[in-house]
Amino acid sequence: MARPEVARAAWIVQHYETVAQLAEKMLAAARQGLWDELVELEQQRAAVLSELMADAAHGAVPGGVAEQVAKLIKAILEQDAECTALAQAWQNELKALLGSMGTERKISRAYGV
Repeated sequence: MARPEVARAAWIVQHYETVAQLAEKMLAAARQGLWDELVELEQQRAAVLSELMADAAHGAVPGGVAEQVAKLIKAILEQDAECTALAQAWQNELKALLGSMGTERKISRAYGV
């Protein structure tokens, strides 16, 4: 039977691997402009992260897996940064589109077009 700290370490690694897989899927969705899918994946990821945060009350990540977890977190953060940049670019496009639509409406009203 596994000692509790060994079982906890495996549990933590498995959860961080799940978060990393979801981050990878989120980035793929962002690259394809599948924003609804990205939101769904983020909700799934938030649920896993919530479990990890609840576990944090039991102490730090066990030393035997700390390096592995750190690598996973680094990969997650890199994917998140690219995902955020893609989302920001999309938001900027939407703002520009909405702004031009507002200008068109003003011109239409002003000139009765």
